[in-house]
Amino acid sequence: MNNHPVEIRFYLKRDPYGCFSNFAPYPVEIDGRMWKTTEHYYHAQRFAGTEYEEVIREIKTPFQAKEVAKSGIYPRRADWFDIKFDIMMKAVTAKFNQHNDLRDILVSTGNAILKEHTELDHYWADGGDGSGRSRLGEALMIVRSSFPEYDGTFFEPPWDAFPAKREDTKFWTEGTGGKYLEKFLAWRGRLSSAARKEFERYYILPGKWEDFRENYHL
Repeated sequence: MNNHPVEIRFYLKRDPYGCFSNFAPYPVEIDGRMWKTTEHYYHAQRFAGTEYEEVIREIKTPFQAKEVAKSGIYPRRADWFDIKFDIMMKAVTAKFNQHNDLRDILVSTGNAILKEHTELDHYWADGGDGSGRSRLGEALMIVRSSFPEYDGTFFEPPWDAFPAKREDTKFWTEGTGGKYLEKFLAWRGRLSSAARKEFERYYILPGKWEDFRENYHL
């Protein structure tokens, strides 16, 4: 288990942990209506209670919904900047409560710090260089900790946790490495298939560690 939390970065919906993106194609029901994505819901709330809310809800893609909502062609609510984080929390909470596979993936990240990684956004994302506020990651971590099965446990794979110890047999059989492997394997074995898939997509096994995987039954 990590003494110091690691970061899991995500951005594009097709990439590992891309399901955390608001553009990921997971519909949600909020306030008695279905929304194609959380991105649709979030941007529609700029115009809550007006006809433009429904206009945004009906737009085909989340990217188009964002572009239209931010274009300035419709009058935005005056309190938007005061309430937009609360709106995001409502959207993210609904998403991970309504999709069990996503809930499993989110909970499986344990105490890892979640960050949307792009230079295109300094509020919801990390700004690409860590200078951003990463508020989407903050929302995700708040929702993550709300689930009763959340225990804050997360393990990096051995090749990330101890990259210099690949050939140290004694370390992996008698020392700290052996204890780490035992705990890592037990933790990984408890992951759902969806959570394990995302973990293995994110932490790709380096080619030089192939023999290690065979030797230690990973």
